[in-house]
This record gives sequence, C-alpha cells and structure tokens, in this order.
Amino acid sequence: MQERVAAIVAQVNALRANLAEAEAKKEAVVAQATALTQSLDLANRLVNGLADENVRWKNNVVQFQHEKLTMIGNALVSAAFVSYIGPFSFSFRDNLWKNTWIPDI
Repeated sequence: MQERVAAIVAQVNALRANLAEAEAKKEAVVAQATALTQSLDLANRLVNGLADENVRWKNNVVQFQHEKLTMIGNALVSAAFVSYIGPFSFSFRDNLWKNTWIPDI
C-alpha cells in the first residue's frame, strides 16, 4: 500500500512540476502578447500620424504647384517695383501702386 501511495505521490509531484512548467510558459506567452499589443498600438499611432502628414503633404504639393506658376510674375513685379518705384516718396509710390500698377497687373 505504501508503495502505491509513494507511486501516486510521485505521479502527483510530476504533474505539479508539469503544471508549474505550463504556467511559466503561459506567463511568458502572456508577457509576449502584452509586449506585442503595445508595439501594435505604437505602430497604429505612427501610421495614423503619417496619414495626417500625407494629407498635409498633398495640400502642400497643390499649393507649391500654384506658387510655381506665380513665382516668376511675383519676382518680376518685385524687381520692377524696386527698380522703378523705389526711389519715390511713399505717397507717390502708394498712388502709383494703387492707381496704375494694380489695375494694369
């Protein structure tokens, strides 16, 4: 009877060791799942942030294309203003700008 009890106790101890090992593996998997969940959350936040940047970049491309078309004219008007109107007084420049240049441009 004592041999059977010893065998059963040994079997119970082996099962407890297996249980402890399985619980350790489970905790490792849970820890890894938590770490992966946090990484996924960070990746989602990054992707969403970049998506917002994509919208802003598309708007900037449209704006820069428009500015590319008007840049030459703006530079020409600026150079002409400095060359032809710059030496005059403020009131004369203001009058020329509002009454002559703006309607012609």
